[in-house]
Amino acid sequence: MRAERLTLTLIAISLPLSVLLSLSIGPYRSVDFPVVVAVLVGLPVSRLSLDVLTYRAVRTLAAGILGAGLAISGSTLQFTLRNPLADPYLAGVASGSLLGVTLALLWGRASFWDLYAAAIAGGLLTLSAVITISGLAGGGAVTLLVVGVAFSYVLSGLTMFFMIMLGPKLPGALYWMFGSVAFVTLSLVERTLIILVPAAAALAALSRPLNSLLLGDEVARAIGVRVRLVRLSSFALASLITAALVSMAGPVGFIGLVAPWLAKRSFGVRFSTVLWASATMGAEIAVLSDVIARLVLFPSEAPLTAVTSVFGAPLLVYILIKSRGE
Repeated sequence: MRAERLTLTLIAISLPLSVLLSLSIGPYRSVDFPVVVAVLVGLPVSRLSLDVLTYRAVRTLAAGILGAGLAISGSTLQFTLRNPLADPYLAGVASGSLLGVTLALLWGRASFWDLYAAAIAGGLLTLSAVITISGLAGGGAVTLLVVGVAFSYVLSGLTMFFMIMLGPKLPGALYWMFGSVAFVTLSLVERTLIILVPAAAALAALSRPLNSLLLGDEVARAIGVRVRLVRLSSFALASLITAALVSMAGPVGFIGLVAPWLAKRSFGVRFSTVLWASATMGAEIAVLSDVIARLVLFPSEAPLTAVTSVFGAPLLVYILIKSRGE
């Protein structure tokens, strides 16, 4: 209980500070904290400061939504598969969605909903293939990881091949391919929320059966859980969320692994609690990672995935070693 209270206190303090930091710091012009606070409370500021803060506010919101959505998707996959290494990026879902979007762009489909439909198809097909092949290979956390990473490499290679065929659109597509919220607009954020909020609500409604899956399929069936339906519904909802996020900002790795792990370490393994806790932590991780991405290669920017991989990859190794030991 003390650990939970300490974590809640840290989140309550660090999340607003992360937002203020994101609004204040950037490669082109820094805005002092007092100016940020003045805007938030409605006091007048210079036009330039207001324009900069407006752009950063959208970017901060996009990063928060991205992190929360990836954490929700990662939590869902981990509970559904009973696998602590399940993650939209490592399971190949993000790579499949990215390939779908790339093919849609190649065919001249550039609207959000066209790209989203292509991302859903790519993500669901990839997840189905990864789960099927890992099951044939014996299952287990390590097997799923290996198969997912293998699919990610293959699909990333195909994506790069098709991206070369985009011609003049290639520079922007490549930047988006590595994950970034730099060019996300408010309308794009709104469209993403149209998908994310109902999907997250549906997952919250599945909390009890998802908790039951942790006891094993046989026990879950014995207490009345329709295991196959719950699992398929969870896969579909996680893929819907991932597809929307890839359509908005490209693939971003490891947040869907790190945030659920931190949430379970802090609050236990009850799905309803892990869902909101990991979403909050994921949002904060993404916002802070975006700030680092803006500054680490100043005056240029680093891809968001490059930043998240720096802390995500070592944690992946730690979880892998611990799971093998258990």
